Amino acid sequence: MRVAIGGLWHETHTFANTRTTLADFHAYQFAAGVDLLPRYTGTRTELGGFIAGGAEHGLSLVPLLYAGAVPSGLVTAEAYASLRDDLLARLAAAGPVAGLLLALHGAMVAEGTDDVEADLVARVRQHLGPDLPIIVTVDNHGNLSERLLALADVVLPYATYPHVDMYERGLEACRLLVRMVEGEIRPAGAWRKLPLISAPQAQSTDAPPMQTLMGLAAQLKTEAGLLSTSIAFGYAYSDVARAGLTVLAYADGDLARAEAAVAALAEAAWTRRAEFVVQGNVAPARAVRQALQAPPGLVVLVDGADNIGGGAPGDGTVLLSELLAQGARGAVVTLADPEAVAGAIRAGVRATVELLVGGKQDDWHGPPQRVRGQVRLIADGRYVHRGTYMTGQVTDMGRTAVLDCDGVTVVVMERKAMPFDAQQLRSLAIEPAACRVLVVKSAIAWRAAYGALAQQVIFTDTPGLCSSDLTRFPYKHVPRPVFPLDEL
Repeated sequence: MRVAIGGLWHETHTFANTRTTLADFHAYQFAAGVDLLPRYTGTRTELGGFIAGGAEHGLSLVPLLYAGAVPSGLVTAEAYASLRDDLLARLAAAGPVAGLLLALHGAMVAEGTDDVEADLVARVRQHLGPDLPIIVTVDNHGNLSERLLALADVVLPYATYPHVDMYERGLEACRLLVRMVEGEIRPAGAWRKLPLISAPQAQSTDAPPMQTLMGLAAQLKTEAGLLSTSIAFGYAYSDVARAGLTVLAYADGDLARAEAAVAALAEAAWTRRAEFVVQGNVAPARAVRQALQAPPGLVVLVDGADNIGGGAPGDGTVLLSELLAQGARGAVVTLADPEAVAGAIRAGVRATVELLVGGKQDDWHGPPQRVRGQVRLIADGRYVHRGTYMTGQVTDMGRTAVLDCDGVTVVVMERKAMPFDAQQLRSLAIEPAACRVLVVKSAIAWRAAYGALAQQVIFTDTPGLCSSDLTRFPYKHVPRPVFPLDEL
């Protein structure tokens, strides 16, 4: 059985002032043709799951293209067209296939194309015809459109946040596709989108309300004998008509059974909508005081408004400024700032430098902060994920410098990197367990790297593109009324 595999992944922050180019995809994740299989074999990614499923069932996998970029602003029209046309050309040249497995995001937006995933699957469907199976995995932050759900035979969102089940979803997708091709199952899907958007901080599957809802989804799947039940939380920082939480279920040839599960999940989610409103984040000055007064052990300061995994620039300076002002020692802050990296490299290891760091991408995340310190280390910025998130993958921060600024360690890197694996710091000779305070530019997914090490966690109310206060954003395209922006 010949099965094609590929994908396109980007979480697009439509309020960001940046553009995501083809170079950004090549810098983060890009593999095509014969390079794809060795690149992702053995990794805990969706592609790794596709490949493992292919081996399990003796499939002949036809690798197309997989490209992903770190969450950021709108994808340029040229970048999307190039990647889309490359994937379609490879599919056309592949010859007959029994089906297609695609790893997409669900919240990708390009200039001129608001619903990239539906556009891509529509073009693929036009080539493959109406009958060949297409199964799609998506991030559970996807804003899933009815068009996408109608075009794909099955859509499988991740079940965890932090996302530690990408491999399992890829493997599940492959197994379902084989069963479809062999005529064992005929998936019948139902879905419902709720007028509900929420910030990532409220979406952890390890705590209510999502923990409760995901438990119900698993229970319904077992009790009703469904093929799949899932929830796509949605991505609130994408101002598009398809924004919002989606519940979906698939049954074997029994649409009524899938619809009943969707109705139960939708009611449970809507009943708990107030639990998705984030409250209690701590003002920066107070958060730093609490961290410095805490008992021994690692204190994590969560800078969720500068969430790199949500599309923010990763150069917010508000917490760094407070740490320096309050004389913190043993604290670590990472910033994406190629100018500062260049200045540190010019000075050299052990040199004392004075630099303006951070705050250069926009005016959402605080002004540049002047620091004075010693250049402790210069590195190439590449590391391999060894934790539970995308295990085996390589991340490239670009050239990276470590500065010691009166006891505060400031890591400056040429490219922003999501803090989802402790190797980011360990590759720079920084042991996170030995730190006093660690600032993470993430909402929830940082837990995959540092959750087990943290003795105390403080969620801070910093300014930024990924603020948990959704009333700060000038929505124009999200359908109204929608909770929590409107009373519902």
